[in-house]
Amino acid sequence: MRAYRYCSLAFVAVLLLMSALPGWAQGTPLADQWVKYRDRFVADDGRVRDTGNKEISHTEGQGSAMLFAEAFDDRVTFDRVWQWTQAKLRRPDSALFAWRWDPSNTANPVSDTNNASDGDILIAWSLSLAASRWHDREYLREARRILAEIRGTLIDRIDGHLVLMPGTAGFKAEDGSVMINPSYYIYPAFREFSRVDPSPIWARLRREGLTLLAKARFGQWGLTTDWVTLSKGGGVAPAPSLPPRFGFDAIRIPLYLVWGGAGTSQLLAGDRKYWDAFASANKPLPAWVDVTNGAVAPFPAPAGFQSIIRLAEPQQNSNSPPPEIGDKDDYYSASLTLLAGLARRAIGR
Repeated sequence: MRAYRYCSLAFVAVLLLMSALPGWAQGTPLADQWVKYRDRFVADDGRVRDTGNKEISHTEGQGSAMLFAEAFDDRVTFDRVWQWTQAKLRRPDSALFAWRWDPSNTANPVSDTNNASDGDILIAWSLSLAASRWHDREYLREARRILAEIRGTLIDRIDGHLVLMPGTAGFKAEDGSVMINPSYYIYPAFREFSRVDPSPIWARLRREGLTLLAKARFGQWGLTTDWVTLSKGGGVAPAPSLPPRFGFDAIRIPLYLVWGGAGTSQLLAGDRKYWDAFASANKPLPAWVDVTNGAVAPFPAPAGFQSIIRLAEPQQNSNSPPPEIGDKDDYYSASLTLLAGLARRAIGR
């Protein structure tokens, strides 16, 4: 009887402990992936390490980790990452952030103070969601500061077209054309921004981003390149100064389309045709393809690409478990897997 009483008390104690833990610690498969990600890539001081890129840190990584921490109710990690981001990357002249921190440059880890709009968007999105989850108005104040700066300095009008500039400097040519990264259009974030920063500009940026994307289809499969150029007359072409590839940046386009409720069959047609061509030939998907000549990378796409493919082609993967972060996955591949997992959860798959 005494042993039974002790077991009962221990069971009750475990239940109480579980109820006090945040959501990420309670053992759901996706939450387990966050714990694996956090332990592998988030340093004790809050710096997110890009293990596939010489251990640098950048606003994309900081913002992604904040997004994950909020999603799994891990406020301790959220604050740790946010504090490092503010201390090391916030530009002294604005609410935006320098895009890159290089630990190998001990004299000046932030040698390029230009920003990256996808990183700024991820940070603002995370702060806005965190303000709602944890009822913290300081997060909301910071999110609105960043959004006001994005509206004021990163959203431009080019010959009547509203565009998201990749950064505050270096992307506009003398002839009036601009270089754009279509994967920086994070469509699910724009929906949240319309809620916390009531401005018609977010809905318009979404519409015009989708219009741009419909034009930016190149080569035999109709793929969007990592970087495109928008000319003054409205023409869209692969950016001439960079390889014309569908690769590590552009793979995020179908992710954000599906997550943002814009993954129509028309906008995903080229991606699906490309993926299906390799799947039907029983060949590994390459890390990139040159849209002008069909040349492909001499190495396969990382596992994180498959997470996005399975998100965008649910009819082919309805009976398969969601992808997991592999033991050999680097920062970027693991990030894609976890982002795709959040998208699946958000849309109810």
